[in-house]
Amino acid sequence: MAEIWTRDTPWRQGHILTDEAAKAFGLSHPESPDSTCVVVISHDCDLANDALQVEPDVEVIVGRHLPKGDGNYFWAKAPRKLHVDVLKHGTATVVELAATAKQILPKHALVAFSPDAAYSLPGKSLSALRSWLAVRYNRAAFPDLFVSRLSECKVDKRLAKIIEPVGNLLSAVYFEVDGGTEVDHSDGSPYELKIVLAYPPGDDPEQAADDVEKLETAITQIFEEKHFDHTTGEWNGISLKQCISISEDDLRVSRARLLTQWRLEYMTLKADGEQTGAPV
Repeated sequence: MAEIWTRDTPWRQGHILTDEAAKAFGLSHPESPDSTCVVVISHDCDLANDALQVEPDVEVIVGRHLPKGDGNYFWAKAPRKLHVDVLKHGTATVVELAATAKQILPKHALVAFSPDAAYSLPGKSLSALRSWLAVRYNRAAFPDLFVSRLSECKVDKRLAKIIEPVGNLLSAVYFEVDGGTEVDHSDGSPYELKIVLAYPPGDDPEQAADDVEKLETAITQIFEEKHFDHTTGEWNGISLKQCISISEDDLRVSRARLLTQWRLEYMTLKADGEQTGAPV
């Protein structure tokens, strides 16, 4: 007699398929088949729903194990790719997930398998996964002209380069452009920019604060090198008004809702659109 999917299913969001289950469904990472890691991304409520005419499937992402993560892809900073810490028998490993690698598995077939007990996602990793899943459908777009000015001087690439080695320290990088109002800069006037670096305090809050403050200095130097004219004392293209860091413990929910997150991969607006929020 075939097994039946029930509300008592052992499957939860963040669970990982065994190699046997992945092979049974023909799931394999296209670039690294031997490192395949299939992660369940359906919400727990949808997994528990045993009305298969309503919720017949389980959504997964066919990812892969990596020997080392890239700081630019931790903490959901990039909407198309996520690097997340996963525990294997209690030892930290890194898994890479791509937003375009989603697959659908029917519950009536998955019921024959159990999650791989060797793996588990720590609470922070599961939270990052959930945030990343939401990011693809809920992320800010910056004005084309603003993005163009960032890229012309390769400031965006330099930001990514300095964040990459220590990116796991940051949970988010926020941009606030022109105080959250719509301003026409077609006359060449500079955008006014404030940057907020949010970070988890971790086990050593003082050390975490010191490390992130170094990023503040490095980011400020980049903007001064590329957008500040020391001869005239004026900013060109983009005027960096402030770059500050703040612990997640000190970032109020009401304030966080007003911030616009800058990510390494983003779409821009075709016209200067209104930017929400004022971080300070």
